[in-house]
Amino acid sequence: MNNLNSLKKFNTFNLDIKCNTIHIVNNLLDLKRITFTNFKKKIYTLVLGGGSNVLFLNNFYGSIIINKMKGIKIKQNIDFWFLDIYSGELWSNIVEFSIHNGIYGLENLSFIPGSIGGAVVNNIGAYGLEIKDFFYYIKILDSYTGNFFFLNKKKLCFSYRNSILKNSINNRFIIIKVGLIIKKDWKPCLIYKDLLNFFDPLNPNISVEDIYFKIFYLRKNKIPDTKLLGNTGSIFKNPIINISYYNYIKSIYFPFFDDSNFTISENKIKISAALLIDICGLKGYTIGWAKIYNKQPLIIVNLGNALPKHIYSLILYIRKKVFIKFNIFLELEIKIINFFSLIKKKEFFKI
Repeated sequence: MNNLNSLKKFNTFNLDIKCNTIHIVNNLLDLKRITFTNFKKKIYTLVLGGGSNVLFLNNFYGSIIINKMKGIKIKQNIDFWFLDIYSGELWSNIVEFSIHNGIYGLENLSFIPGSIGGAVVNNIGAYGLEIKDFFYYIKILDSYTGNFFFLNKKKLCFSYRNSILKNSINNRFIIIKVGLIIKKDWKPCLIYKDLLNFFDPLNPNISVEDIYFKIFYLRKNKIPDTKLLGNTGSIFKNPIINISYYNYIKSIYFPFFDDSNFTISENKIKISAALLIDICGLKGYTIGWAKIYNKQPLIIVNLGNALPKHIYSLILYIRKKVFIKFNIFLELEIKIINFFSLIKKKEFFKI
């Protein structure tokens, strides 16, 4: 096919993936028009927000819609703030907006890339909080009929870095708005070791700004700027394993393990995937133009001319090494987009 369009500036891996057409959508009317037209013409369609949680394995021979629908409305009652947000809003801007307007609680999730639509699909989280802790509702467009419907928190079935949307939504359904609910009675969340190293939880003078800028410092020192080194942040989820097995591997690799792991239940514990990769000695390992980041082994960076196969091969290599050493299979946090596989499944997920 000729005259394909590059998606390089629309995915944070900075991969020069091509597609047939790109539509920048700023309003609901245009979105409904384009999706309905594509449906009638049987054009394969994918909606992207920030493109920060996706790896394209090949060109996408269809239509890409870049969701830029923006707008935030604030409502309140005695106990809560309510934010009604269009799905194209960048998550980092939402956190900054809320703090600027005296709405506190989202600061632990500061500086996570991508749009709020993708944030809900993937149930983003950091430093002890997840978006599900603030989720109220989601408004979805049925692009075949033009009708809207709403889903509440219970129907989204949130779990660790996952929701029902991640594995079931297809090109028919598009996230339009997200509602968040935030308590007015703010208390800092300091359960993470990285924050406890800086803050005393008994100190009554800790401010939202203190936490916000400390997280900026922490993330800046772990995650490279996507404009300089393309990346999607964490590639893998932190695995959740049986405590008995955790104690076993801890006894073997005792010097490496600390108290940064979190007990999930009586029998389960969440451990650091970065630590497992580090113990395997994989920091800095390179395939082609893709490299495991030296400062944070959960991140794979594009050194400039990486191909999808370089990044994907590195993902498979990490999985293999961790599985051989620990008998633990690392689950992906990002979404792999293989156009030809999606055709067979007749699925086009919204990122």
